[in-house]
Amino acid sequence: MKTLKIFVLAAMLLPFAAKPQTLQAQKHHPGDSIVRGVSYKAFQASVTAFLDSTKKPLLDSSWNLWKAEKWAALEHLFTVDSLNGGWPPNSGAISLRIVKLDSGVLIDRYGGYYVMDSVKHDSVFHDRGKFVCFKGVPFPKRALPQSALKSPYRLYRVIKVIADIKRGGIIPWFNEPGLGVQFEMPVNIDALKQGGYIVEVSSKPPN
Repeated sequence: MKTLKIFVLAAMLLPFAAKPQTLQAQKHHPGDSIVRGVSYKAFQASVTAFLDSTKKPLLDSSWNLWKAEKWAALEHLFTVDSLNGGWPPNSGAISLRIVKLDSGVLIDRYGGYYVMDSVKHDSVFHDRGKFVCFKGVPFPKRALPQSALKSPYRLYRVIKVIADIKRGGIIPWFNEPGLGVQFEMPVNIDALKQGGYIVEVSSKPPN
């Protein structure tokens, strides 16, 4: 009878003994990690090659370098392994915070292109980019390639509150110091203009 009681007690306690080990294993699973507002899974999704299971060693190496803010080593890895077309992971962001921009804020960016309008017989400017900075952020802090200086420049004023914007520090890249602040808009520049959220102020590049 005593042996039966011990057996029953052990059976009752077994799930509780196993539970902490299961929780500990889940706690340390990379897929559940969130660093500076960015999840492991979001980081993985930011680079198409990382969706290939055979690239997991590269994914984990990149994630660890990004977490440790070892930007030079991270860029070297991306260059050597031809990842993401040479662009940084996580859309070039060190961190992530969802914010909004209020009416009156001035934002700018380098990018866009011209298309000839066959009706008006004139070129029309389009921009399907989503990334902007506050007016006045120096070019080196944007960590863009030097070729971006040859792209059209536009300064915009926000005229209607824009929500669901991804705000983040900028990863040093392309031999630029970065560490400015970038905003990834929920839709592209063309859509923001068409929706009445922003209006162009100037096309003259800063000195």
